[in-house]
Amino acid sequence: MMNIKSFKQKEIFKFFLNEKYNFEAILIFITFFLIISPLLPGVSWFKLGDFTFDMINFYHTVMIPFAFLLILYTTTILDLESFIKKTVNLSTYPVLLLTLLGMVFFYPASTQTADYILQAIRDFWMVVVALLFFISLIIFPFKEKEKFKSIWGAYILILFATFSAGLAAIMGMVYEYGSLYGYSSIPFFNGYVVKLGGLQTFLGNLITSHSHEMLPSVMGGIVALAVISFGYGKIKGWKRNIVNVGMLIAVFGTISMAYLYIISSFGTYAIPTIAPFGTGDMNGLALDDSQTGIVGAGALISIIGLYYALSSKRIKRLTQMAEIFTWVATMAVMIGIGYSMEFNETYYGFGSPGVPPTGGPGYLYDMAFIDGHLLFAFFLMPVLAGILLVFMYYLSEIEFGKKTVLYFIFGGTVLGAFGVLTYTLTLFWIPEAIGLAMIVVAILIITTSIVASKGKNESKNTMNEETPIK
Repeated sequence: MMNIKSFKQKEIFKFFLNEKYNFEAILIFITFFLIISPLLPGVSWFKLGDFTFDMINFYHTVMIPFAFLLILYTTTILDLESFIKKTVNLSTYPVLLLTLLGMVFFYPASTQTADYILQAIRDFWMVVVALLFFISLIIFPFKEKEKFKSIWGAYILILFATFSAGLAAIMGMVYEYGSLYGYSSIPFFNGYVVKLGGLQTFLGNLITSHSHEMLPSVMGGIVALAVISFGYGKIKGWKRNIVNVGMLIAVFGTISMAYLYIISSFGTYAIPTIAPFGTGDMNGLALDDSQTGIVGAGALISIIGLYYALSSKRIKRLTQMAEIFTWVATMAVMIGIGYSMEFNETYYGFGSPGVPPTGGPGYLYDMAFIDGHLLFAFFLMPVLAGILLVFMYYLSEIEFGKKTVLYFIFGGTVLGAFGVLTYTLTLFWIPEAIGLAMIVVAILIITTSIVASKGKNESKNTMNEETPIK
């Protein structure tokens, strides 16, 4: 009897440590909430301006499990030490369950306290996992010297992206506590907040830093994970050097961005505009936007060398190109549209009505861009890029949907990017909505195909899987 009980316990333990099952659980969770989002109270994807509180709650319901997915994927492809791999895998279902309960308890007024507690537990759990993960990354070069030498550029970007994203997460937690309870129960910190300009000023600066730092950090991390997944460690000479240069440029952008947000949220530094001009000096590029743009610029530079790491197998090569295409589309929206608007703020006016310098006649179009780029560049593009990495990891075991998903990815990305432009210029949001719907369908196909695949029961080092094209 004891042997049977012990056997069952071992099988249960093995189930929770099975990385494929955990990848599947997270993908199913994310896909489910993307599909049912129109049914959730207050969740409206196309509403001029910034996300509403209901939309922010939904956004975090998807993005926190997504961040966990990236941690799980990193422990897998880098084959980090056993302790962190077990810790991350065993944390999968608790994080998903707490996130689900947080969403359930979010809406009834009578359960909001329970919602705060559950989400606080989830956030604290994530911070602990992220800290252990960060420590394991620091140990990695000492235990895997040869592997580190072949991927050092991407590794450094992963390390700093992890640090920056963790810092942004802590900012979010400090903001949430302050917005709910204030800081009067923490006298020394409350006094510091008063010196910074008071609670509302501090919270405004903090939430801006949190939201503006988190996604560029995550996106930089995804780029670094992608170049490792492509197998850039196998290419030689100037080709790999170009990729490493791109990674280091992105590292510089990540560090400088993080520094700016630290001193502007926990300090009194006001982020300036570079070379302001026009009425009230409204036009010009914000310094923080220039640094987040550097992260993306590094990714684009790395593409030159990554060409030589593309697979010789057609479907995998197209999947890798789809991954790269998400970076290009994101930069086209953020730089091509976003920077153009910043140089014409006397018209757009920071999304507010009025006469420059307090507002602009085209403020509605600014609000459309805010909504459109948040949905595309700061939401579904990162999610798609990250999920595509998992798709590539299991590609050889997938038997259906591989070609179909590529049609939806390329079509949805193109239509979504042009849809943001259309939305910004005309307030007509239908093209972008169709593009985003196609991306959600692609994510659904990916999730279904991975769940249906025979899969892997053991980690595989994808850095040495096959010979790239020449």
